[in-house]
Amino acid sequence: MSSLNNEDSPPGGDADPLEVSPQPVPELDNPAARGIDALHGSASGILRQISELADETEISFGAIVDALEERAFGMLMLLFAIPAMLPLVGINSFAALPIALLAGQMMVGQRRPWLPRRVRAQTISVTTFRKMTTAVIPWLLRIERLTKPRLRFLAGRGAEPVLAILILIFAAIVAIPGPGTNGVPAFAIALVALAMIERDGFLAIVGSLLGVVYCALFLTLGYAAIGFAVDQFMRLFQGG
Repeated sequence: MSSLNNEDSPPGGDADPLEVSPQPVPELDNPAARGIDALHGSASGILRQISELADETEISFGAIVDALEERAFGMLMLLFAIPAMLPLVGINSFAALPIALLAGQMMVGQRRPWLPRRVRAQTISVTTFRKMTTAVIPWLLRIERLTKPRLRFLAGRGAEPVLAILILIFAAIVAIPGPGTNGVPAFAIALVALAMIERDGFLAIVGSLLGVVYCALFLTLGYAAIGFAVDQFMRLFQGG
């Protein structure tokens, strides 16, 4: 009878059929993706955990997504909405595209964000990431003092398709170039994203109403302004 102990088996011998070969761990090779408790705690707390646990010189975008787990949609939209609120030329269109892509995935029921491998492999220096979180966390803390889990059915998974449609509309307004087009809808996206993270249905209502009212005013006044400008131009042309 052969021995069950394989310690003395020569290399290259018959493998134990009951032995399971170790599988490589895919892409979760950053401490920021292994030690995060992303299912609990606040948005500011999660960002602080990622910042503190990342002990390498660079952190990949994929590692951040993996660390955020099921709350990645809300956190990523929040991170993209923050720079979109700034009055910088070109940043609104740059931020609106990934927000729209994330909203599209939410609409079809994706549990976690899908990102192309090339995007997942993109890295940011931990020093830069820590500077970003240091600047963002105080702002988040002020809002988080006003949030709490309430009316969860309005900010939970069942409401995500509706929230995604609204976010997609807001992102379309953010993408329009021009002064004053991005600040309010980007802020509305940030509120809805934070509501998803904190499971605060009341905040989701506030963010949704803010965005809808602004979009309605923007489209109404925008078309009126365009019509007025065309009318004045035609009058000048006819008068000449």
